Amino acid sequence: MALTGVVKSFNPHKGWGFIESNGQDVFLYKGDLKGICVDKGTNVQFTMKSTEKGTQAENVVVIISPDEASYFGEIKSFNSMKGYGFITSEAFPNQDIFLLKTDIQDGYAPGGCPCRFKVTMEEKGPRAQEVQLLGQAAQDMSMWGGWGMKGMKGMGKGMGKMGKGLNIWQPMFMKDW
Repeated sequence: MALTGVVKSFNPHKGWGFIESNGQDVFLYKGDLKGICVDKGTNVQFTMKSTEKGTQAENVVVIISPDEASYFGEIKSFNSMKGYGFITSEAFPNQDIFLLKTDIQDGYAPGGCPCRFKVTMEEKGPRAQEVQLLGQAAQDMSMWGGWGMKGMKGMGKGMGKMGKGLNIWQPMFMKDW
């Protein structure tokens, strides 16, 4: 039997939260959302299953307008020189979502990075907007002071091969001892 409830809390960085249904808290896991990211107050329908840790929602249907929906995805590729890339998402099976650097907070998104985004449908297909990096990648970007690739301009050879998966610092000069 399908139950209804309201998302009580959800942490997109960790991928879990709780639904409140008939005065009971039900665990909600990202994997049961079919690629849709929920916020506090989002209405859902679901069935429950009992686990050793308590009740968990499954077969979750998010009740939201597509214009308001946010999605989970992963940066499939991003070319910082050209300023665009693609996102894959369970919510859009077998279809890449186009991504422009202007839709990413710091203008850079490392490949393989989990993200949250909204979608607009354009003539050539879906386009990501309001892209937010999640998890460790978000922490790494904030640790760098939000530099992204914008902040790397002028750093020259001193920063090594940023964006190629190797974040190696190389000195710009060497002293002879």
